[in-house]
Amino acid sequence: MKSMLAIFLLAASLTACKKEKTANNTVPGIWVGKWGDVGQTPTEFIKFDIKSNGTLTRLNQQNQVIANGTWKMLNSVEFECNYVHTANGEEHSIGGLYTDFNGEIVGTWGYNYHKANGGTIELKKQ
Repeated sequence: MKSMLAIFLLAASLTACKKEKTANNTVPGIWVGKWGDVGQTPTEFIKFDIKSNGTLTRLNQQNQVIANGTWKMLNSVEFECNYVHTANGEEHSIGGLYTDFNGEIVGTWGYNYHKANGGTIELKKQ
């Protein structure tokens, strides 16, 4: 009986220590992709450095910061972010579906914190 209890406690402690993989800890990193206007196939370069503290920076092709913002996940699959361009104060938002198994975010982008009035976007984690 004591050995059964010891085995049970050991199994419970190992299970409790196992950290679950969630979208919030797999999203941070460098994301590169393409965006396009409404009705167009995404062809324009876009890059983000998404940080684990809920902030992000948009980078140009020379890795210079061109915008700053925030991001969050809803229901472990819905990615949302808002950012403001440093040069002109223009505000953009993205709403998309995140898939962990292939490291992609596919969705829409918009102006002035609307997530869908600009066009479509595709991002892939690097």
